[in-house]
Amino acid sequence: MNIFFTSGKRRLSSKAPKKKKDETAVLVKVLGTAQDGGLPQIGCYCKNCLRAREDQRFSRLISSLAIIDLEEKKYFILDATPDIRTQSDIAFNRLALQKQGRKNSPHGVLLTHAHIGHYTGLMFYGYESMSTHRLPVYCSSRMKSFLSSNGPWSQLVRLENISIHTLSFEKEFLLTPRISFIPFLVPHRNEYTDTLGFIISGEKRKLLYVPDIQSWEAWSRSIVEETQKSDVALLDGTFYSSEELPERDLSKIGHPFIKTSLKTLKNVAEEGKTKIYFTHLNHSNLALDPEGEARKEVEENGFGIASDGMEFFL
Repeated sequence: MNIFFTSGKRRLSSKAPKKKKDETAVLVKVLGTAQDGGLPQIGCYCKNCLRAREDQRFSRLISSLAIIDLEEKKYFILDATPDIRTQSDIAFNRLALQKQGRKNSPHGVLLTHAHIGHYTGLMFYGYESMSTHRLPVYCSSRMKSFLSSNGPWSQLVRLENISIHTLSFEKEFLLTPRISFIPFLVPHRNEYTDTLGFIISGEKRKLLYVPDIQSWEAWSRSIVEETQKSDVALLDGTFYSSEELPERDLSKIGHPFIKTSLKTLKNVAEEGKTKIYFTHLNHSNLALDPEGEARKEVEENGFGIASDGMEFFL
């Protein structure tokens, strides 16, 4: 199956592109592809961070998606990152709506878990900033308890800036008449909450989103089978290999190496029915170098490195 997608630089153009025959009314736009610390990362002057500082084209926002219904003129944010201000503009401008009124908030926020890159952007919906009213936030029951019981997030609940909707695992949930999603548990460092992945379904296609997971082997489900069920897969590519951070024990951080995923999903990539991209890239990731051997290995094996601004029509 051919998956129609576009890729491009982050831009704030309000002009809507002409619709092509493979497009649908459901669009997933990649708002960011970096690990929680972003790229460049604060205080780091490694090769990747230096390149990103010297040339903004190599910088990356923190991993997030916009799920957009172009016909309903609605958008939803999947993970509220510290880069939420810029990412909201990107999502909103993609809808090409008139910027009237004081508040142009998303129609809902989906959360995977409570690590800093995935939920702390919620603070910009609070009293000191946008001060939204009952913005729907979809998350697990543990995430709801965490937000409701710990400041400053509890203030968002108390002042009704957000309205938390508890998700049932493995149960389909409708966002619009054209968009649905299924949340599921994945193993990860669950210091505060559990961790979710999502299957997002549109009019014709499905997208699998798993930006954080301990390892494919630790999951009770088969990543091979799950990718085969979807048309697009955006998967945890935090580290390319163990050589990236020799001073740290990567087993305690917990992410599958891209090199491992290339072997695990080799047959799926060769079949060509599912387009597989790696996201949530740590600033140290060797595959960030577009001219490097790591990037070459990824692409020669039929995989891709996700980029900020990519679009997938579902």
